[in-house]
Amino acid sequence: MISRAKRNILMNVYFLVTAVLVLVADQITKNLIIQNVPENSPSIEIIRGLLYITHVKNSGAAFGMFQGYTNILAIISIVAIVLIIILKVILKLNFAFYNVSLGFILGGAIGNLIDRYFMGEVTDFINLSFIPVFNIADFSLIIGFCLLVIIIIREYFKKEKSRGS
Repeated sequence: MISRAKRNILMNVYFLVTAVLVLVADQITKNLIIQNVPENSPSIEIIRGLLYITHVKNSGAAFGMFQGYTNILAIISIVAIVLIIILKVILKLNFAFYNVSLGFILGGAIGNLIDRYFMGEVTDFINLSFIPVFNIADFSLIIGFCLLVIIIIREYFKKEKSRGS
């Protein structure tokens, strides 16, 4: 059995490692695209009819929504980052799924905030034929939020089941 202190440390590691991996992957891939694929050039086909590399700039939110609101989105990102850290510190939920989901959200939020701060817009490049162009940070935010929804639903049904017993 693992001690409470060791479990807390392990959960913090899950959280931080996930956030750092997302941030590093996001920044490396964006820099590779910036250096090697001209902006607004023809898409590079990876999987015909499905996956392309398309270098575009996005002054909006994930998947191109809310174009032109860079400053407001930067403020929202900062607030989200602070809230994630507060959730992590106050709730102290010691299970990996929760900590990894917060790590995905934190890494994604910081990744796009870095772009907004230094370039005034976000670099997007993953082009699936059925949704707007996005990046690793956007994808990580979606993964993190989906994991949180799963956690919330799971906890709700656990409570309902224990009430019914």
